[in-house]
Amino acid sequence: METVTEKELGTQLVENQENSETPGWFQEFIEHHDFASPQQGDILQGEILDIGENSILLDVGLKRDAIVTSQDLDKVDNEILEKLQKGDKVHVSVFRTPVGDDDLLVSLNHGISYENWLTAEKCLSDGNILELEVIEQNKGGLLVTFENLRGFVPNSHIPALRRGAKQQKMDEIKAEMIGEIIPLKAIEVDRKQRRLVFSARVAQKEQRQRRLEELSVGDIIKSRVVNVVDFGLFVDLQGVDGLVHKSEIAWDRVYDPSKYFSVGDNIEVKIVEIDIEHERVSLSRKSLLSNPWEKLREAYSDGDLVAGKVVSVLDFGAFVELPEGLQGLVHVSELGYANMGDPKSVVRAGDEVLVRVLSIDPDRERVSLSMRRVPIDEQLAWMMEDEKQSEKTEESEPVTETEDMSIAAEESQDVETPVKTEEDKPETEVEETSEIEETEAIEEISLTDVNTADIAALIDLPGVGPALAKRIIENRPYATLEDLTKVKGLGSKSFGELREFITIGA
Repeated sequence: METVTEKELGTQLVENQENSETPGWFQEFIEHHDFASPQQGDILQGEILDIGENSILLDVGLKRDAIVTSQDLDKVDNEILEKLQKGDKVHVSVFRTPVGDDDLLVSLNHGISYENWLTAEKCLSDGNILELEVIEQNKGGLLVTFENLRGFVPNSHIPALRRGAKQQKMDEIKAEMIGEIIPLKAIEVDRKQRRLVFSARVAQKEQRQRRLEELSVGDIIKSRVVNVVDFGLFVDLQGVDGLVHKSEIAWDRVYDPSKYFSVGDNIEVKIVEIDIEHERVSLSRKSLLSNPWEKLREAYSDGDLVAGKVVSVLDFGAFVELPEGLQGLVHVSELGYANMGDPKSVVRAGDEVLVRVLSIDPDRERVSLSMRRVPIDEQLAWMMEDEKQSEKTEESEPVTETEDMSIAAEESQDVETPVKTEEDKPETEVEETSEIEETEAIEEISLTDVNTADIAALIDLPGVGPALAKRIIENRPYATLEDLTKVKGLGSKSFGELREFITIGA
């Protein structure tokens, strides 16, 4: 039926009025004319009049009701059909333009799609972040469901896919995502071209920005570790990860964060800095722990002696770990009894040493220590006491070779070897003793049995200090003098200088 304009209608009314001899002609004209006949593909809004087993009848505001056929209803999701009731307002699409008395057949399925496109357009304009399910993947990206439509997520908008990755690897990652619900944001909606494109990358970025704005410096958060790296820990902050630098994990010096935490471990942290522009959150676990530096100040005074273990040796000195777990610095100038240029020629990581506390600065978290200012007699007393303690535990615990010990300051000590000379002998004895006998007497007095000598006697030897003396004792017995070269810190050169002063008893 052709569309009738207002002008044409007026002309027909005048003509009919002049030619009509039958009353009621105007009412009959109105009943048989649709002023705007619907065209195929038009979207109409109607009210449900009746819901039958195989059809739905709707009032779409025209002179004839619209019918949704069973073939179309089969394409509509059952959940949607079950919710429909008489009086509901729905959109439908015209199948074809009706001719004469033809029924007005419409599609509820296409009408629902139209509503979905309207919703998608609103999501695009409002900037909403949606949670959609991944249903398929192809070479170009992921397919997701949006109400009754399908959307597309390009590879470039999937954060899990790294740029430059091989296609096989990307396909494996996308295949694992099928069935997952992921946050997405609409970036293109074109109903005519049926293009509905989403981005997971844009959605995640906005989520991070919102989360960063919610966080505040000073917040204390209980969460879990999501990654462990050489320089610290990454912690989940619900939408954004924060970093606990290894210097903020504990009060003692942390070299390997993996020795403190593993992925999945629970952790409590404090936010110390937020950089929204660069999306960075700095965290601290240390600030929530009691400050051991304050306790250290109470435990020690300047000048106190304390035993510790060398944990690292650098060009400017050695770091020594104290019993409290904190580390202090022995500057290179405070290592040996003589001025040594290379700290590694004095101590090594693993050495047990006795140091003197020079100063403690809790605010700067620093302890200055000295080995040079510990007198020889105090070093000897400490080492002999340590040796006694080792002997007591020898029966209950297996004796193991110590870790790398230091060459220590012993090689730099200006300790005179107690070797008697001719000046020490009475004049009468020199006269009565032949040159050969004199030499034998000197050798008998000077030679030190390395298998039986105590630590004090070994330290009296040239080039042997407390640490090397301790290692010589630990590696006993020796079958030959050459076996001494196996002692760490006693090289062939040092052995050559030492050989004329030592012996191995029968």
